[in-house]
Amino acid sequence: MLKSFILMCVVVLGLWGGTIQNDEQFKAAVTSMGSDNKLVLMIYTTNDCPECAYMKQKVFHDKAVEPYLNRNFVVIEKNVHTSKLPDGYDFFGIPTMFFIDKSGNKKETIVGSKRPQPFLSELRRIRGIK
Repeated sequence: MLKSFILMCVVVLGLWGGTIQNDEQFKAAVTSMGSDNKLVLMIYTTNDCPECAYMKQKVFHDKAVEPYLNRNFVVIEKNVHTSKLPDGYDFFGIPTMFFIDKSGNKKETIVGSKRPQPFLSELRRIRGIK
């Protein structure tokens, strides 16, 4: 019993990955931006989350959302069961979307799924760019 508990603690603690600036996906996203003034959109998901699948498959690829998303954001995905999660990016529901600047400052958080047009409105508000 004690061995199982210790193993579970090691696995759970292993999923916490330190600061966002040390996160490999975040660093790659920032590098890919070059001099563009984009934000990172980090989405927390799971394999069995229908709302996450809806956001990733339908909303992110909507004909109005996708071009705006590509111009203004770099998207990275973290599976809350298998990915190392950066410190300070706690969640209480999925999907959770964090909007982060190049320096690692969290600008905004959205919890839950949205339809394409309301999501696009949120993206525009967050970026302040029409």
